[in-house]
Amino acid sequence: MRNNEQSQKKNPNTNHMKKLLILIALSGCLTSQVIAQETPSLRYHEFGIIFSNLNNFGLRYKYGGEKTMLRVSLLSMNLFSSNSSSQRNSDSSKLKQTGYGAGFRIGFDSKVPLFSTFSLLLGAEAGLSYQYIHYTQTLNGTTSNENTETALYPGISFIFGLNYILKDHLVFGAEINPTVSYVKDITKYKEPTEYTVTNNHFNFNLATAGAGLYIAYRFWK
Repeated sequence: MRNNEQSQKKNPNTNHMKKLLILIALSGCLTSQVIAQETPSLRYHEFGIIFSNLNNFGLRYKYGGEKTMLRVSLLSMNLFSSNSSSQRNSDSSKLKQTGYGAGFRIGFDSKVPLFSTFSLLLGAEAGLSYQYIHYTQTLNGTTSNENTETALYPGISFIFGLNYILKDHLVFGAEINPTVSYVKDITKYKEPTEYTVTNNHFNFNLATAGAGLYIAYRFWK
């Protein structure tokens, strides 16, 4: 009886995850159709790097016409490692934290000309991200607290940015990406007691803390 109740509670979260993944797949198909329907002309390729700070960066490829382009991004996120220690009387304490993340996004953006080589950039993209964090605390050489946290979050982002093309081949961009995501977070505690906590929830991030920057090389065929 208890197993049935637990499975019924899990089903809504699983359904939310499946629906969001299906929506991501459909958005990829829609992106391909948008590019295909654009009036045939020169096709542009862009290879570049993206970053928002020193521990969030990635690679991006863009392909399409003068106005609308398909974009595919590979992300490396929240890379960090820290060690700290403290001494109080005869007790010594050490804290170590490490973390890393990765992500994939696909979508499209459209340019709205402003003046000269400046354009307003509007669009949307969908993706899937993964985050891992390991936390260890020791007291007098003995582990007193240890846990690992993993998070998986598919989501949809909206693109608002500016684009500048220098001498036809060098592209500079800045974006903010408000994002709606579904987060599945699993924390496993190993010390002092072993147990697991799972959280599922929707998250909305305005991404206004800082703009993501983009530098790319552009060519056409």
